[in-house]
Amino acid sequence: MQDPRPAGDSSVNIQGSVLGPVVTGDENTLIFGNFSRRQQKAIWSILSLILLIGTTTIIFIIGDYGQSERSTPVQIGAYTVVLSGSAIGSARFDQQGELRIRKSTDHLPYELCLKVGNPWGAPAPGAIWFGTNGTCFGSGLDAAVVHIRENNGETLITPVDPPPTLKQSMNSFTATPGILAGAYVPDRGEIRFRTSASKIEGAFSLQGLDAFGRSTRGTFTATLTASLVSDDPEALISSPIEPVPYASSKKSNPDTYKANGKRYTVKNIISFKQLQGSAEFIKRAQARFTGAVFVIDSREGGSFVYDPPDSRSDIFPIIGTVVGVNPVYILSGQQSSEDLTAKATINGMLDISGSEPTITITLTTTGTTTTSYEVGAILQLRGIN
Repeated sequence: MQDPRPAGDSSVNIQGSVLGPVVTGDENTLIFGNFSRRQQKAIWSILSLILLIGTTTIIFIIGDYGQSERSTPVQIGAYTVVLSGSAIGSARFDQQGELRIRKSTDHLPYELCLKVGNPWGAPAPGAIWFGTNGTCFGSGLDAAVVHIRENNGETLITPVDPPPTLKQSMNSFTATPGILAGAYVPDRGEIRFRTSASKIEGAFSLQGLDAFGRSTRGTFTATLTASLVSDDPEALISSPIEPVPYASSKKSNPDTYKANGKRYTVKNIISFKQLQGSAEFIKRAQARFTGAVFVIDSREGGSFVYDPPDSRSDIFPIIGTVVGVNPVYILSGQQSSEDLTAKATINGMLDISGSEPTITITLTTTGTTTTSYEVGAILQLRGIN
């Protein structure tokens, strides 16, 4: 039988997974990358057989890659997350969110709760809630809804099949925006990742059933990069990249959102106090504030915009006025719904005298109920609108 390879082609190319090792080489040289010594010995055994059947001489260039098996254990704490990937029926996405790893209440080694966007309340490409326990997102059973195993420093998480019901877990992902977008409950696939001193890096490949009983299935693929920001899993954290406000994209008249000035996002929350309202809304309000965008024009007669993500589009963003003299400015504004049944009011102060700008505001919303919060934060400049 004729050898199908081109003449002189005696190269070696053994490919691994996206996170795995690779062997490459030419007709006389073989180079190992990201292999431990034990793995190298196993490959040597295989290649010895190749030598017996007539391959040209192979020279091994072997470095000390033993550390590839020694990964840092998963650390309890709060992380910022960036997901980049695609979901079936949508374009590519880049989304940011949070990852909280807590001590376990079930048989798993820890509780992992990933929250990027809101697939239930604000469907969008790349929105995903994925937790190892049914209680990750405030409702469900206190029981594991995934399997976790580790191999050579790599963690593999797979969803249970059949998947949990909505009463048992809120795990889901979405592919498209809009109120009619389908939410999918993961039942197949996996999450793989490795950890270092303060980072988690890996990849998603999930499939899911339509949460509302339709016959369609969804797929979700993405890379994950998570950075540890606190060893307290419940710490308040800010977005790692500039958020894309959800509310402003829904304004029926885009002219009302035109604003000039410096664009800020929240870097760190200094204080957060609820003045009025139900305690069950505090975490949701904190998340909206940490992901908000401020556009502030501090010139005489200037204006500002406060735009929090995942908020009511009839009363957000709030557009107001700026008065004061450098370095302290007073902000005030309000926005009412068209039927005047709801209103959001903001009053506060921007101080740019220090090395980093700080802001303190009181935000009040009124409608069927009234909620009010007093917030202090350090801002980070993102550019000029």
